[in-house]
Amino acid sequence: MTEIILFTKPDCQKCEYVKTHLPEGVQPRIVNTTEADGLAEAAYYELLHKNLPILVVDDEVFEGSIVIINKLKELA
Repeated sequence: MTEIILFTKPDCQKCEYVKTHLPEGVQPRIVNTTEADGLAEAAYYELLHKNLPILVVDDEVFEGSIVIINKLKELA
């Protein structure tokens, strides 16, 4: 099964945009990078110094809200 992870943070307009435009049938695991566990997982994927939101699909990284939404539509 494909692992889909969406890294976000509170008060991030682009993160909220992606979360409100998720295609039907696709439910990524949403990780809050302001929490300790989320920060640790972001560090594992080497995402700490990147702009959010970030989508990880089976270890492949996608950045930018439009790119993320398009990838999620492909997965739907």
